[in-house]
Amino acid sequence: MKTKAILLCATLAFLGTGLVTATWAVDMGAMKQKVETVKGQAENVKKEGGETAQSAKDLKAQDAMKNAGEMKDEGKKLKDAVTGK
Repeated sequence: MKTKAILLCATLAFLGTGLVTATWAVDMGAMKQKVETVKGQAENVKKEGGETAQSAKDLKAQDAMKNAGEMKDEGKKLKDAVTGK
């Protein structure tokens, strides 16, 4: 009788350990997938940030060119006013 109880306890311990291990493996798989998803999202944010920075640089360049054109026009007006044209 004592031997049967020991075998039963050992079997239950073995099955319990297997169940816990399987559950842990599934959890680790889910966590790994979440990490991959977060990495992908971070890459997208980084890419969009770079595109936004480039757009800002392009807009600044356009504004600078527009301002330079306006300054040139103002310079011409001043020159014409000074020379009387």
